[in-house]
Amino acid sequence: MNIRPIAPRLKAFAVAWNNWWTRESYPHVMGIVRIVAGGWLLFYWAIRLPNVTNMYSTAGIVFPKIPTFMPEQFTWILNVQEPHIALLIFGIHVLALFAVTVGIFTRSSALIACLISWYFYYLSHHHFHTSYDRLYMFSLLFLALSNAGEVYSLQSWAKYGSPFRWGKMVSIFPQRLFGFQLTMTYLGVGFQKLWLPGWQGGEMLYYSMIGVWGTPIAFKITSYGWSPLYHVAVNMIKMFEVLIPFSFWIKKDKIRWFGMGSGLIFHVLVDMLLYIWWFAVLIPAYIVFFDPEEVYGFIKRHKPELALEQGKN
Repeated sequence: MNIRPIAPRLKAFAVAWNNWWTRESYPHVMGIVRIVAGGWLLFYWAIRLPNVTNMYSTAGIVFPKIPTFMPEQFTWILNVQEPHIALLIFGIHVLALFAVTVGIFTRSSALIACLISWYFYYLSHHHFHTSYDRLYMFSLLFLALSNAGEVYSLQSWAKYGSPFRWGKMVSIFPQRLFGFQLTMTYLGVGFQKLWLPGWQGGEMLYYSMIGVWGTPIAFKITSYGWSPLYHVAVNMIKMFEVLIPFSFWIKKDKIRWFGMGSGLIFHVLVDMLLYIWWFAVLIPAYIVFFDPEEVYGFIKRHKPELALEQGKN
């Protein structure tokens, strides 16, 4: 058996793998992701402003959860603070998210917002065990790792004279992390539906639609009772969340577009039937499944004023 051809093949695979994960490319995808994610999180946290003291200070009923990985000498970090201190921390958080959105000190601002989000999660949000809070924290971490302020930002405006001008290529790695995280989010909720008892007969979905999250449309649908069509819908949801994430990565025969269109319909239906709007941000986040070269080429062809040439430092 001749094993000499194996080495060149392994080398070619390593080069392709490295190129897919870490090559440098246009910054426009991450610039758009920064604006969308930052703006979404700014809204998400700003609407909590009237209830800050009740949720995060000694003025409310707050029971912190000490994570098992946290050394004992650092547990003081999760002490419940007085109302004025809680408001100060929250204010810093909102300012950091604003800085991320407009592109000022993007990496530092994203890291600060990520750490404060982690703090609020273990201080108060852990009671709900919501996957979107963890997804939001990961998003800020990925932005802290990226150079997402290189374009469409006040930073690029100050450096190059226009927010639409950019200076250098950026690593694609944070964008791949975004895509991988979104894929695992869908797969995680999909696979658990395959074995959770409440999803075998569809009771979980039915009870959600008649519970506090149900919309008038959901109440109308459930008023007709159980039907074979309802069970078809339950099984379609399970198949969607398990199979569709793979389609996001497949460019052949427009499979990617089919998956994203299905995702759009799915999330619109969720918002129509349940007051769960927190995952709607996943729809514009699908842009991370497009290569930066594709997105830059599209912008250049259709809106060239939004994709000016590189600027000089």
